Amino acid sequence: MWIAIGEKTKIRKLEREDVDRMRNWGKHTNPLFFHYNFPHLSKQERDEWYRLKTGKFRKKSFVIENLENKIIGFLSIRDMNWFTGEAELGIVLDPDHMNQGYGTDGIQAFLEYYFRRMRMRTITLRAAVYNKRAIRCYKKCGFEVIGEEIMEFEDQTAEIFYNSKYQDFEEIFIPSNRGIMTKYMKMELKKRNYEHSINSMSTKTVWKCE
Repeated sequence: MWIAIGEKTKIRKLEREDVDRMRNWGKHTNPLFFHYNFPHLSKQERDEWYRLKTGKFRKKSFVIENLENKIIGFLSIRDMNWFTGEAELGIVLDPDHMNQGYGTDGIQAFLEYYFRRMRMRTITLRAAVYNKRAIRCYKKCGFEVIGEEIMEFEDQTAEIFYNSKYQDFEEIFIPSNRGIMTKYMKMELKKRNYEHSINSMSTKTVWKCE
């Protein structure tokens, strides 16, 4: 059952068989995004991956499908605080379906569900400063930058750190005794701002109960 429908996407809860379908996604060619490629996992490892994404009270996971019912993205909210009405958003798209408007449409559809059906009040996210495309997408969805922080890069063993052909990327990273760090933007969208801006969004969405 769809929880939200946009002009180009449909959102529903993640099911175990979806994990198998995501193995067929394309691959990023930019080394800065290799860690977003869906990993090679055995059946047992995929079982565990699904359990980690769905078996926690403070975390919910969803898939983004296009109108042809092809899974083109994965979306999750974590660190959910029902008392304050806040959670952190994460989203990954199939590289073969990027730059086609699916990310913006999927996020806008999900926000309708998040703020109105779940009755949450604030949603946050973090984006690497070098990820200009994602930051533009988030801003288009109404998110505002509220700060910048230095955090551990998500893949500490990435090829980018030991292959000399990627030396041009060295300035993006900061070595430290905690690991290899990079700058992230923290972004936020509050329900009142969402309600104020919803009429100006180019994509109209509706949500449906399960």
